[in-house]
Amino acid sequence: MASVIGEVGEAFAALVKGFGVTLRTMFRKTTTERFPEVAPTVQPRYRGIHVLQRDENGLEKCVACFLCSAACPANCIFIEAAENTEAQRISAGERYAKTYNIDYSRCIFCGYCVEACPTDAITHGHSIELAPYDINAMIYRKDQLLEIWPPRNPRP
Repeated sequence: MASVIGEVGEAFAALVKGFGVTLRTMFRKTTTERFPEVAPTVQPRYRGIHVLQRDENGLEKCVACFLCSAACPANCIFIEAAENTEAQRISAGERYAKTYNIDYSRCIFCGYCVEACPTDAITHGHSIELAPYDINAMIYRKDQLLEIWPPRNPRP
């Protein structure tokens, strides 16, 4: 009989403890993010969708060395190189990336491609919107990844 009373007491104590947590949090201010209307804040080291950088003259930094593709453990980066000409200069090096695709259905955002790049041509951006309805939309091409030029003036 004493063990039954002890079990009932323990159950009652657990209920009081659970309801105490509920009542404490029920009257606190909620922390709701208004995502579509207000952009969420991310940490400075957040690894978002990649950005292909440009130098100060507007030329692409990527020289198609294939080191990012070789370092990628998910094998999600495809690069096709082409030669620069004097008439049409795309990058500062001898070659440039004619095709640069990243398959985000395979990417694990490990950052190895960013670390492997000798020219700092690829970096992680802060974009978090990567949830399309079509799997083919997960393949980002060079024009989607390339930094906008000329850069937009930040608002004071």
